[in-house]
Amino acid sequence: MTAPVRSWRLATRLGWRLAAVMTLGVLLAAGGVAWRTLATIRSLDDAALQSQARLVADQIATDAAGRPVLRLPEELAAAFAESDGESLYIVCDAAGRPLLASSPAAAAALQPFLPRPPAAGFFRAPPSASFPDGLLGVLIARGKWRVAVAQAHEQQEALVESLLREFLLSAVWLLVPIGAATVTIGVLTLRHGLRPLREASAAARRIGPAVPGVRLPAAGLPLELAPLVGAVNAALARLERALDAQRRFAGEAAHALRTPLAVLTARIDALPAGAAHDALHGDADRLGRLVAQMLAMSRLDGLPLDVSAPVDLRAVAAAALAALAPLAVRRGVELELADAPALPDVRGNAAALEMALANLIDNAIAHAPAGSTVTVALAAPATLTVSDRGPGVPAAERAAVFGRFHSRRPGGAGLGLAIVAGVAAAHGGSAGVEPRDGGGAVFVLRLGTVAAGPLAAADHAADQILPVQPA
Repeated sequence: MTAPVRSWRLATRLGWRLAAVMTLGVLLAAGGVAWRTLATIRSLDDAALQSQARLVADQIATDAAGRPVLRLPEELAAAFAESDGESLYIVCDAAGRPLLASSPAAAAALQPFLPRPPAAGFFRAPPSASFPDGLLGVLIARGKWRVAVAQAHEQQEALVESLLREFLLSAVWLLVPIGAATVTIGVLTLRHGLRPLREASAAARRIGPAVPGVRLPAAGLPLELAPLVGAVNAALARLERALDAQRRFAGEAAHALRTPLAVLTARIDALPAGAAHDALHGDADRLGRLVAQMLAMSRLDGLPLDVSAPVDLRAVAAAALAALAPLAVRRGVELELADAPALPDVRGNAAALEMALANLIDNAIAHAPAGSTVTVALAAPATLTVSDRGPGVPAAERAAVFGRFHSRRPGGAGLGLAIVAGVAAAHGGSAGVEPRDGGGAVFVLRLGTVAAGPLAAADHAADQILPVQPA
């Protein structure tokens, strides 16, 4: 048992992948901008620490005893005084011994973690009781003094968090519409690009034996699909030529056989009466019927029927019954046209419908026992039924009986019911068989045509009228 094949839509798959790629690109872009913003913030913060350290170093003077004296401007002094201990400074000698500090706590918190002389640069102090989030500082050398400025890590992180939050809020309001617009444009572009493929698929659905000349449109196709469509059109052209040759051969062969059959029938009629004469005459009749049906089938396959004319189904039924009346009389079977309400005319081909109904009646006569009745009935909206009291059709054969060369009676051609199915399909309908209550079969010819209204100009060939030829 083969596993079921999962179907998928190219447009859907490409659309989702395109949306995923674009969304990922937008997220990566937002992440990259956020990372760069964070790096810039930290760089600016480091630059601010260095600037503060230089400002403090510039205010250092030396007294008569050679000790450092620090006279900070009011603004800078206020910045350290009003920081609640979150901004610190310390001035050390070349050996790293603290000499001046913004507070006693500053010296205790920073001095153990200063870079060892003569090193300088950034440093960190781990969290402590006085500074739970730790400190970040910078140490610079100025002459024989070393100046360190530090800032509570909490203050820096608060600044980073605030700026990052503001950036993300602004970025979301900007990136979400851009991302949505990008995905929408991508999906619409994809759909527009696949439109020629959908048009080619629609054209392919119209291709069939009745319209073999349809080709897939090649205009507007992308370069990747143009070779495929060209190859399919070339294959369709070859199939059309082969199908046309086959139909012409069948039609010409059937037509060419009619004259020899007529000569053969005439010679058989000239033979003395007897069992041999009757057997040969029956064989010639069956052969003639087969040739006529082959010719009718060839015409059905070769040209689309003109189904635009108004058709009176009751008149069609009456004509088919009249054509088969002599055969019914010879076999002792009665024909009946059941009473039915008046039906409106339908659009169709009267000659083709008469031929199809005659085939159904002939089939019923062949299987109906002598003394029984074959009934033709009409039903709304456009249905013809033929009922008989024959052996019926087994359920396993009900679909196969309408295939070509499937005969249920000895010597049958097996084309009569196939012609019925072809005529039904040409009228947009179907043919089927059902069991009849009390025994027998009911053959149903359903038409898909609608009630006939004002007719459009006929654009079909006038030679599509098919002769009535029973099975």
